[in-house]
Amino acid sequence: MDCDDVRDVLSARLDGEAHADETAVADQHLATCAECRTFAERLAAVDRNVRVRSAEAVPDLVARVVSSARPARSGRVDWLRPALAWVAVVMLVQSAPALVLGDAAGANPHMARHLGAFGAALAIGFAYAAWRPHRASGLLPFTGALVATTIVSAITDSAHGGVRPLAEGAHVAELAGLVLLWMIAGSPGWPRHVRAVRSWRSPDGRSVRPPSATT
Repeated sequence: MDCDDVRDVLSARLDGEAHADETAVADQHLATCAECRTFAERLAAVDRNVRVRSAEAVPDLVARVVSSARPARSGRVDWLRPALAWVAVVMLVQSAPALVLGDAAGANPHMARHLGAFGAALAIGFAYAAWRPHRASGLLPFTGALVATTIVSAITDSAHGGVRPLAEGAHVAELAGLVLLWMIAGSPGWPRHVRAVRSWRSPDGRSVRPPSATT
């Protein structure tokens, strides 16, 4: 193996492409060839300079970003959360007789308590969404399914004369809560100007929309 071959092996070894037998022969050659040893040292120095270098200086923007941050606000829809909280209170009061006393029209005490538990659980969910509006979208699937099936069954029972329509008025609160929950979650089914999108203000005071609120 001549000097040119050895230098090719040295370059390949730095790239991790040389075979063990080739590097062994190259090392034997370096022991007797001063020029190839000098080449190997220079090649190693170049490799270190290329592969390892100081990190570029990056400005620390943490303090600036934190100081310019503003708390989220509901903007034009500040009334949605209090309204949903009120619906939760109304539903909890409506569910109390069935849940505590087992008193519900047309149901035995056991079934009445089940109905009261469903109503109280839904009220608690509405209250939680009013407290933590960013969780509203997660409650939508279950709440929508529960309210929709309840309304359908109430309409069916009323149509067959099983109950009086006025007796099903308690479901109005459930429907109102679902609508408010949907609006707070910013459902695509609502116009943009009534969505509960949090507004932010930039350091220069301009109102901007967060990236997650873009459509």
